[in-house]
Amino acid sequence: MNDTKPWRVGIVGAGRIVRTGHLPAYAQGRVPVRAICSQTRTTATHLAQQFRTEFPGLRVHDSVRELAADPDVELIDIATRPGGRLDLIRELLPYGKPLLVQKPIAYSLDEANTIAREAADAGVQIAVNQNLRWAPAHRRLLSWIRAGELGNLAHLAHVHHFNEDIDTWFTRHPGYLFLDHGLHYLDLARQIAGTEPVAVSARAGCFPRQAAQCPLSYSIMLAFDSPLVASLTLHNQTRAPQAWSSSWYVNGDKADATATYATATLHTASGSVTHAPSGEWVPDGVLGAYTAFTAALDDATLPEHDLADHLRTLALASAALVSANDQGAWKDVPPTYVKSGR
Repeated sequence: MNDTKPWRVGIVGAGRIVRTGHLPAYAQGRVPVRAICSQTRTTATHLAQQFRTEFPGLRVHDSVRELAADPDVELIDIATRPGGRLDLIRELLPYGKPLLVQKPIAYSLDEANTIAREAADAGVQIAVNQNLRWAPAHRRLLSWIRAGELGNLAHLAHVHHFNEDIDTWFTRHPGYLFLDHGLHYLDLARQIAGTEPVAVSARAGCFPRQAAQCPLSYSIMLAFDSPLVASLTLHNQTRAPQAWSSSWYVNGDKADATATYATATLHTASGSVTHAPSGEWVPDGVLGAYTAFTAALDDATLPEHDLADHLRTLALASAALVSANDQGAWKDVPPTYVKSGR
Protein backbone atom coordinates (compact mmCIF):
# COMPACT_ATOMS: atom_id res chain seq x y z
CA MET A 1 0.00 0.00 0.00
CA ASN A 2 1.13 3.56 -0.77
CA ASP A 3 2.02 5.08 2.59
CA THR A 4 0.49 8.41 1.56
CA LYS A 5 -2.89 6.84 0.91
CA PRO A 6 -5.22 6.43 3.91
CA TRP A 7 -6.62 3.01 4.63
CA ARG A 8 -10.29 2.63 3.76
CA VAL A 9 -12.39 1.88 6.84
CA GLY A 10 -15.45 -0.17 7.64
CA ILE A 11 -17.03 0.46 11.04
CA VAL A 12 -18.78 -2.16 13.15
CA GLY A 13 -21.12 -0.33 15.53
CA ALA A 14 -23.33 2.73 15.26
CA GLY A 15 -23.70 3.92 18.85
CA ARG A 16 -22.80 7.11 20.67
CA ILE A 17 -19.01 6.70 20.46
CA VAL A 18 -19.19 6.28 16.68
CA ARG A 19 -21.53 9.25 16.31
CA THR A 20 -19.59 11.61 18.58
CA GLY A 21 -16.04 10.26 18.26
CA HIS A 22 -15.10 7.98 15.40
CA LEU A 23 -16.99 9.54 12.49
CA PRO A 24 -16.11 13.14 13.47
CA ALA A 25 -12.46 12.07 13.82
CA TYR A 26 -12.40 10.40 10.43
CA ALA A 27 -14.15 13.38 8.85
CA GLN A 28 -11.55 15.71 10.36
CA GLY A 29 -8.70 13.55 9.07
CA ARG A 30 -10.31 12.93 5.67
CA VAL A 31 -10.22 9.22 6.31
CA PRO A 32 -12.29 7.31 3.73
CA VAL A 33 -15.04 5.49 5.62
CA ARG A 34 -16.66 3.14 3.13
CA ALA A 35 -19.06 0.96 5.11
CA ILE A 36 -20.86 0.55 8.42
CA CYS A 37 -22.99 -2.08 10.10
CA SER A 38 -24.76 -2.45 13.42
CA GLN A 39 -27.01 -4.88 15.25
CA THR A 40 -29.94 -3.14 13.58
CA ARG A 41 -29.77 -1.87 10.02
CA THR A 42 -32.02 1.05 10.94
CA THR A 43 -29.48 2.46 13.40
CA ALA A 44 -26.62 2.20 10.92
CA THR A 45 -28.72 3.69 8.13
CA HIS A 46 -29.70 6.66 10.28
CA LEU A 47 -26.06 7.35 11.15
CA ALA A 48 -24.98 7.03 7.52
CA GLN A 49 -27.61 9.58 6.56
CA GLN A 50 -26.49 11.90 9.37
CA PHE A 51 -22.94 11.89 7.95
CA ARG A 52 -23.86 11.73 4.26
CA THR A 53 -22.09 15.04 3.54
CA GLU A 54 -18.80 13.90 5.10
CA PHE A 55 -19.02 10.35 3.74
CA PRO A 56 -21.09 10.28 0.55
CA GLY A 57 -21.87 6.79 -0.60
CA LEU A 58 -21.30 5.23 2.83
CA ARG A 59 -22.66 1.70 2.48
CA VAL A 60 -24.76 0.02 5.16
CA HIS A 61 -24.20 -3.73 5.49
CA ASP A 62 -26.48 -6.25 7.16
CA SER A 63 -23.75 -8.19 8.98
CA VAL A 64 -20.12 -8.01 10.06
CA ARG A 65 -19.26 -10.76 7.58
CA GLU A 66 -20.81 -8.79 4.74
CA LEU A 67 -18.83 -5.71 5.80
CA ALA A 68 -15.59 -7.69 6.14
CA ALA A 69 -16.07 -9.16 2.66
CA ASP A 70 -16.53 -5.70 1.12
CA PRO A 71 -13.50 -5.28 -1.20
CA ASP A 72 -13.51 -1.53 -0.56
CA VAL A 73 -12.89 -2.06 3.18
CA GLU A 74 -9.21 -2.44 4.11
CA LEU A 75 -9.34 -1.88 7.88
CA ILE A 76 -12.17 -2.68 10.29
CA ASP A 77 -12.92 -0.37 13.20
CA ILE A 78 -14.78 -2.25 15.95
CA ALA A 79 -16.74 0.14 18.15
CA THR A 80 -19.23 -2.19 19.82
CA ARG A 81 -19.69 -2.86 23.53
CA PRO A 82 -17.00 -5.10 25.09
CA GLY A 83 -19.41 -7.96 25.72
CA GLY A 84 -19.32 -10.58 22.96
CA ARG A 85 -16.06 -9.36 21.43
CA LEU A 86 -14.52 -12.84 21.24
CA ASP A 87 -17.33 -14.16 19.05
CA LEU A 88 -17.35 -10.99 16.94
CA ILE A 89 -13.61 -11.06 16.31
CA ARG A 90 -13.76 -14.77 15.52
CA GLU A 91 -16.19 -13.91 12.72
CA LEU A 92 -13.77 -11.34 11.32
CA LEU A 93 -10.43 -13.17 11.59
CA PRO A 94 -10.92 -15.34 8.46
CA TYR A 95 -11.01 -12.18 6.31
CA GLY A 96 -7.46 -11.26 7.33
CA LYS A 97 -8.07 -7.53 7.63
CA PRO A 98 -6.44 -5.46 10.40
CA LEU A 99 -8.71 -4.56 13.30
CA LEU A 100 -8.78 -1.34 15.33
CA VAL A 101 -10.82 -2.19 18.42
CA GLN A 102 -12.42 0.08 21.01
CA LYS A 103 -11.05 -0.43 24.51
CA PRO A 104 -11.26 -2.62 26.48
CA ILE A 105 -11.04 -5.44 23.99
CA ALA A 106 -12.87 -7.53 26.61
CA TYR A 107 -13.80 -7.18 30.27
CA SER A 108 -12.18 -10.54 31.03
CA LEU A 109 -8.40 -10.85 30.81
CA ASP A 110 -8.80 -14.54 29.95
CA GLU A 111 -11.05 -13.64 27.01
CA ALA A 112 -8.64 -10.92 25.90
CA ASN A 113 -5.72 -13.38 25.98
CA THR A 114 -7.76 -15.81 23.89
CA ILE A 115 -8.44 -13.10 21.31
CA ALA A 116 -4.72 -12.32 21.16
CA ARG A 117 -3.80 -15.97 20.71
CA GLU A 118 -6.36 -16.59 17.96
CA ALA A 119 -5.50 -13.35 16.14
CA ALA A 120 -1.81 -14.30 16.20
CA ASP A 121 -2.63 -17.74 14.83
CA ALA A 122 -4.67 -16.10 12.06
CA GLY A 123 -1.95 -13.56 11.28
CA VAL A 124 -4.30 -10.62 11.90
CA GLN A 125 -2.91 -7.40 13.33
CA ILE A 126 -5.00 -5.81 16.10
CA ALA A 127 -4.56 -2.39 17.67
CA VAL A 128 -6.69 -1.09 20.53
CA ASN A 129 -8.13 2.41 20.56
CA GLN A 130 -6.32 3.70 23.67
CA ASN A 131 -6.93 7.18 22.32
CA LEU A 132 -6.08 9.20 25.46
CA ARG A 133 -2.42 8.75 24.47
CA TRP A 134 -3.09 10.98 21.47
CA ALA A 135 -5.04 13.72 23.24
CA PRO A 136 -2.93 16.73 22.19
CA ALA A 137 -1.81 17.94 25.65
CA HIS A 138 -1.08 14.40 26.80
CA ARG A 139 0.89 13.71 23.65
CA ARG A 140 3.03 16.75 24.43
CA LEU A 141 3.62 15.44 27.96
CA LEU A 142 4.64 12.04 26.58
CA SER A 143 6.97 13.63 24.05
CA TRP A 144 8.86 15.44 26.83
CA ILE A 145 9.16 12.27 28.89
CA ARG A 146 10.21 10.06 25.97
CA ALA A 147 12.81 12.65 24.93
CA GLY A 148 14.34 12.53 28.41
CA GLU A 149 13.42 16.12 29.28
CA LEU A 150 12.36 15.11 32.81
CA GLY A 151 15.26 12.72 33.38
CA ASN A 152 14.69 9.71 35.62
CA LEU A 153 11.12 9.74 36.90
CA ALA A 154 10.54 9.70 40.64
CA HIS A 155 6.80 10.35 40.94
CA LEU A 156 3.63 10.48 38.90
CA ALA A 157 0.06 11.18 39.97
CA HIS A 158 -3.31 11.52 38.27
CA VAL A 159 -6.36 13.20 39.82
CA HIS A 160 -9.65 12.99 37.93
CA HIS A 161 -13.10 14.39 38.76
CA PHE A 162 -16.14 13.60 36.61
CA ASN A 163 -19.75 12.42 36.93
CA GLU A 164 -21.16 9.17 35.57
CA ASP A 165 -23.69 8.52 38.32
CA ILE A 166 -26.25 7.16 35.89
CA ASP A 167 -27.95 3.82 35.39
CA THR A 168 -26.90 2.62 31.95
CA TRP A 169 -25.32 -0.46 30.39
CA PHE A 170 -21.73 0.41 31.26
CA THR A 171 -22.35 1.51 34.87
CA ARG A 172 -24.17 -1.79 35.46
CA HIS A 173 -20.87 -3.65 35.10
CA PRO A 174 -19.29 -3.98 38.56
CA GLY A 175 -15.79 -3.47 37.18
CA TYR A 176 -16.56 -0.52 34.91
CA LEU A 177 -14.55 2.10 36.81
CA PHE A 178 -11.36 0.01 36.58
CA LEU A 179 -11.82 -1.99 33.37
CA ASP A 180 -13.34 0.69 31.15
CA HIS A 181 -13.28 4.33 32.26
CA GLY A 182 -10.19 4.12 34.45
CA LEU A 183 -8.44 1.98 31.84
CA HIS A 184 -7.60 5.19 29.97
CA TYR A 185 -5.66 6.56 32.93
CA LEU A 186 -3.90 3.33 33.84
CA ASP A 187 -2.83 3.04 30.22
CA LEU A 188 -1.43 6.56 30.14
CA ALA A 189 0.30 5.99 33.49
CA ARG A 190 2.09 2.99 31.95
CA GLN A 191 3.20 5.11 29.01
CA ILE A 192 4.44 7.89 31.28
CA ALA A 193 6.32 5.48 33.53
CA GLY A 194 8.05 3.79 30.61
CA THR A 195 8.30 0.63 32.69
CA GLU A 196 5.75 -1.93 33.78
CA PRO A 197 4.09 -1.92 37.22
CA VAL A 198 4.63 -5.21 39.02
CA ALA A 199 1.94 -4.88 41.70
CA VAL A 200 -1.06 -2.74 42.54
CA SER A 201 -3.17 -1.77 45.54
CA ALA A 202 -6.60 -0.17 45.14
CA ARG A 203 -9.63 0.92 47.11
CA ALA A 204 -13.02 1.73 45.64
CA GLY A 205 -16.14 3.35 46.99
CA CYS A 206 -19.89 3.46 46.39
CA PHE A 207 -22.19 6.15 47.76
CA PRO A 208 -25.67 6.12 49.30
CA ARG A 209 -28.49 6.34 46.78
CA GLN A 210 -26.17 6.37 43.75
CA ALA A 211 -27.78 5.36 40.45
CA ALA A 212 -24.72 3.57 39.05
CA GLN A 213 -24.30 -0.08 39.99
CA CYS A 214 -20.49 0.13 40.08
CA PRO A 215 -18.09 2.00 42.38
CA LEU A 216 -17.81 5.70 41.63
CA SER A 217 -14.50 6.41 43.33
CA TYR A 218 -11.10 4.76 43.38
CA SER A 219 -7.60 5.28 44.70
CA ILE A 220 -4.81 3.23 43.12
CA MET A 221 -1.14 2.80 44.02
CA LEU A 222 1.32 1.22 41.59
CA ALA A 223 4.55 -0.55 42.52
CA PHE A 224 7.54 -0.82 40.18
CA ASP A 225 10.92 -2.53 40.28
CA SER A 226 12.37 0.96 40.74
CA PRO A 227 12.00 3.89 43.16
CA LEU A 228 9.16 5.35 41.05
CA VAL A 229 6.03 6.18 43.09
CA ALA A 230 2.70 6.36 41.24
CA SER A 231 -0.89 7.00 42.28
CA LEU A 232 -4.21 7.57 40.55
CA THR A 233 -7.48 8.81 42.05
CA LEU A 234 -10.86 9.15 40.40
CA HIS A 235 -14.09 10.59 41.79
CA ASN A 236 -17.00 10.01 39.41
CA GLN A 237 -19.87 11.72 41.22
CA THR A 238 -19.23 15.45 41.08
CA ARG A 239 -22.22 17.74 41.56
CA ALA A 240 -21.67 20.11 38.63
CA PRO A 241 -19.80 20.14 35.31
CA GLN A 242 -17.74 23.03 36.66
CA ALA A 243 -16.09 20.51 39.00
CA TRP A 244 -14.91 18.24 36.20
CA SER A 245 -11.11 18.14 35.91
CA SER A 246 -8.23 15.89 34.99
CA SER A 247 -4.65 16.64 36.06
CA TRP A 248 -1.36 14.80 35.70
CA TYR A 249 1.74 15.54 37.78
CA VAL A 250 5.08 14.02 36.76
CA ASN A 251 8.37 14.65 38.56
CA GLY A 252 11.86 13.66 37.44
CA ASP A 253 15.41 14.43 38.49
CA LYS A 254 15.79 17.02 35.70
CA ALA A 255 12.36 18.65 35.45
CA ASP A 256 8.71 18.52 36.48
CA ALA A 257 5.62 18.51 34.28
CA THR A 258 1.87 18.83 34.55
CA ALA A 259 -0.91 18.28 32.06
CA THR A 260 -4.65 18.81 31.80
CA TYR A 261 -6.97 18.19 28.87
CA ALA A 262 -6.02 21.60 27.45
CA THR A 263 -2.42 22.34 28.44
CA ALA A 264 0.94 20.78 29.21
CA THR A 265 3.58 22.60 31.27
CA LEU A 266 7.27 21.82 31.70
CA HIS A 267 9.10 23.27 34.72
CA THR A 268 12.91 23.38 34.70
CA ALA A 269 15.50 25.22 36.75
CA SER A 270 15.63 27.90 34.05
CA GLY A 271 11.88 28.50 33.91
CA SER A 272 8.52 27.13 32.81
CA VAL A 273 6.89 26.72 29.44
CA THR A 274 3.21 25.98 28.84
CA HIS A 275 1.80 24.59 25.61
CA ALA A 276 -1.88 24.74 24.71
CA PRO A 277 -2.00 22.60 21.57
CA SER A 278 -5.01 22.82 19.31
CA GLY A 279 -7.50 20.00 19.36
CA GLU A 280 -9.20 17.83 21.96
CA TRP A 281 -9.12 14.28 23.29
CA VAL A 282 -12.11 13.53 21.07
CA PRO A 283 -11.90 13.61 18.09
CA ASP A 284 -8.12 14.17 17.88
CA GLY A 285 -7.17 11.20 20.07
CA VAL A 286 -9.34 8.87 18.02
CA LEU A 287 -7.76 10.10 14.80
CA GLY A 288 -4.32 9.69 16.37
CA ALA A 289 -4.96 6.04 17.18
CA TYR A 290 -6.02 5.37 13.58
CA THR A 291 -3.08 7.30 12.13
CA ALA A 292 -0.51 5.52 14.30
CA PHE A 293 -1.98 2.12 13.42
CA THR A 294 -2.05 2.70 9.68
CA ALA A 295 1.48 4.15 9.73
CA ALA A 296 2.68 0.96 11.42
CA LEU A 297 0.80 -1.16 8.88
CA ASP A 298 2.44 0.78 6.05
CA ASP A 299 5.87 0.26 7.60
CA ALA A 300 5.23 -3.38 8.59
CA THR A 301 6.04 -2.53 12.22
CA LEU A 302 4.17 -2.97 15.49
CA PRO A 303 2.09 0.02 16.60
CA GLU A 304 2.59 1.24 20.15
CA HIS A 305 -1.05 0.38 20.91
CA ASP A 306 -1.03 -3.15 19.56
CA LEU A 307 -3.01 -5.84 21.34
CA ALA A 308 -0.04 -7.16 23.31
CA ASP A 309 0.47 -3.71 24.83
CA HIS A 310 -3.23 -3.37 25.61
CA LEU A 311 -3.19 -6.71 27.43
CA ARG A 312 -0.67 -5.29 29.88
CA THR A 313 -2.96 -2.34 30.64
CA LEU A 314 -5.93 -4.67 31.04
CA ALA A 315 -3.91 -6.97 33.32
CA LEU A 316 -3.05 -3.98 35.51
CA ALA A 317 -6.69 -2.87 35.66
CA SER A 318 -7.84 -6.40 36.43
CA ALA A 319 -5.37 -6.68 39.31
CA ALA A 320 -6.52 -3.29 40.64
CA LEU A 321 -10.13 -4.50 40.62
CA VAL A 322 -9.16 -7.68 42.48
CA SER A 323 -7.30 -5.56 45.04
CA ALA A 324 -10.26 -3.23 45.53
CA ASN A 325 -12.49 -6.25 46.15
CA ASP A 326 -9.96 -7.42 48.74
CA GLN A 327 -9.83 -4.20 50.77
CA GLY A 328 -6.71 -2.87 49.08
CA ALA A 329 -4.45 -5.91 49.43
CA TRP A 330 -1.44 -5.71 47.15
CA LYS A 331 -1.83 -7.88 44.04
CA ASP A 332 0.78 -8.88 41.49
CA VAL A 333 0.01 -7.87 37.92
CA PRO A 334 -0.76 -11.15 36.10
CA PRO A 335 1.12 -12.27 32.99
CA THR A 336 -0.47 -11.89 29.56
CA TYR A 337 -0.29 -13.74 26.27
CA VAL A 338 2.88 -12.99 24.31
CA LYS A 339 3.23 -14.23 20.75
CA SER A 340 6.23 -16.51 20.35
CA GLY A 341 9.18 -14.54 19.03
CA ARG A 342 7.80 -11.14 20.03
